[in-house]
Amino acid sequence: MINRQYIIAMAFSMFEYYIEVAFLPELKARWWITNIGLLMVLTGEAICKAAIMTAGSAFNHIIRVDHDDHHKLIIRGIYR
Repeated sequence: MINRQYIIAMAFSMFEYYIEVAFLPELKARWWITNIGLLMVLTGEAICKAAIMTAGSAFNHIIRVDHDDHHKLIIRGIYR
């Protein structure tokens, strides 16, 4: 399941985008650049969601440097 901090961060990033569009439209004057960036963000989000769904409970954002006995290498889905 996606954690609460991730949802909050995503909501604030969307809020920031809409504030920029409303109050500083000149930052978004070149819409094709904005749309390419948006496409990149959405692609990254789709890959991230696929990774979370494939790994299930094994997915987290904690970097591990040691192997635990209960760890399992996932080689299906997005990790193929």
